[in-house]
Amino acid sequence: MNRFITALLFILCLSFKAMGENIIIGERLPDISIRKWLMDTQPMNAEYTCILFYHSESKLCQKSLETIKQYISTHNKSLNVIILTKEEYSRAGVALTRHLNDYTGVAFDDNGRTFRYFGVKYIPFCVISRKNKAVWCGNGNLLNDNILDKILITQ
Repeated sequence: MNRFITALLFILCLSFKAMGENIIIGERLPDISIRKWLMDTQPMNAEYTCILFYHSESKLCQKSLETIKQYISTHNKSLNVIILTKEEYSRAGVALTRHLNDYTGVAFDDNGRTFRYFGVKYIPFCVISRKNKAVWCGNGNLLNDNILDKILITQ
């Protein structure tokens, strides 16, 4: 009986750990479930895609977006951004319209599915991918020239 309880606890611990590790560098990304694109505008294709999980009222998300936008202008055509939010179109659309351009799009998550598939519990969270495989993930505020240069040059 003691072995059974130990094994059960071990299995439960593994399942909780697996739920929190949806992004593994070098592995394929989970599916993205988008309800709608803001103004039906998707970003142009680029070699790398940055998915920023976002909420328009979060100051940290706003700062992260501004940080990422700086790097897009430097690395245009090789990096695009999808700003992904769970907010309603009517609410977030007004705040995010000014960020739309050829390489930046705003997507509305379908009932929070993408947030769940990616295991996102805290925002701002950012994933950079190439050919649908994760090459970097973390807080977008932590991105800098060194990190982006390593990602974009070494891949």
